[in-house]
Amino acid sequence: DTVLPKFNIDFVVDLLRQENAKDVCVIQLPPEIKYCDYFIIVSGSSTRHLHAMAHYMLKMYKHHKEESDPHTQIEGKETDDWLCIDFGNIVIHFMLPETREVYELEKLWTLGSYDDQLTQMTPQSLPEDFIFGLSPESSDHLETRT
Repeated sequence: DTVLPKFNIDFVVDLLRQENAKDVCVIQLPPEIKYCDYFIIVSGSSTRHLHAMAHYMLKMYKHHKEESDPHTQIEGKETDDWLCIDFGNIVIHFMLPETREVYELEKLWTLGSYDDQLTQMTPQSLPEDFIFGLSPESSDHLETRT
């Protein structure tokens, strides 16, 4: 009996590289997100390449998954520029480079929410119209206008 490698992040990245995926980006999400452990974005050279990679990954998943792993399918099959597969703990987005530039998923998942970004800014660097959202305690040091 041959022991098949587990369908884990290292195996997935190796398979994607083997399939000539371009610009492989792996984002490890914090556990509190409760979406998946790894979010992967890859580019393909054509619609046909995207579909070939996605179908290959699905086939390999079916061969290597554990009995308890979720059933999965390819989303976006009707599109020319984007496909997605949710493997439970790993989600892969296959995109044409120009589509990837438009959606900027890497930024979306790595920058944090807009609110998180705002809280990291100092009140002095915020434009005046943003200051109204600060709590009374944190605005003690702000000048009051008369």
